[in-house]
Amino acid sequence: MDVYITEKETGTRIALAMLPEKVKHKGSTKFQSYDIINVGEVKLPRGTKLLSFSWSGTFPGESRKSASFIKAHHWKAPKEMESIFERWRKNGTVLILMVTETWINHEVMVSDYTGTPTGGCGDVSYDVTFIENKEIKIYTTSELNIMPSAKTNENGTTATRPEPAAAAATTYTVKKGDNLWNIAKKFLGDGSRYKELYELNKDTIGSNPNLIYPGQTFTLPA
Repeated sequence: MDVYITEKETGTRIALAMLPEKVKHKGSTKFQSYDIINVGEVKLPRGTKLLSFSWSGTFPGESRKSASFIKAHHWKAPKEMESIFERWRKNGTVLILMVTETWINHEVMVSDYTGTPTGGCGDVSYDVTFIENKEIKIYTTSELNIMPSAKTNENGTTATRPEPAAAAATTYTVKKGDNLWNIAKKFLGDGSRYKELYELNKDTIGSNPNLIYPGQTFTLPA
């Protein structure tokens, strides 16, 4: 397993030299409560909360670079790593978090980071939490092809209504940072439907649903 963190805008990527014991992820559904006569309280789903990913780890000091459990080619000084994580947190930098051998490949931002110097080897122990990034695009009425309701002109004629909007997209071309979960969530309304997306495009994707590449075109389930 490897943990890669890439800045979306610049493409700058780092990898952890010392892997955490475990990477925790949390997802939950929001519910709205209703009181029904003769039934009592019921809860209905009202969308999902943002995913979060977190772990506790160590940035190893230089004296431990040669240890067998350290990936020396990924090593950076603990002071430099702390500076990078703090910059990401303060600036709200959009990142792509990828944990190989898992389904985790998401756009995220750092929501919490705490570092503590430990021991006599120059190590820094840290706790970090990433939260899912959701981009929101605000459309104008012209972009959505929306016009006001038809009105009668002064000469007695009625304004023509616009043609219906085009049908929903049936294919999607993969972009950098995409994964099947995010694509399913965006176009199918539920990230857990990524399995349908995978089965429909298995010939294009191959045997590993975690490995998709920019430029690939997928057919979207109905």
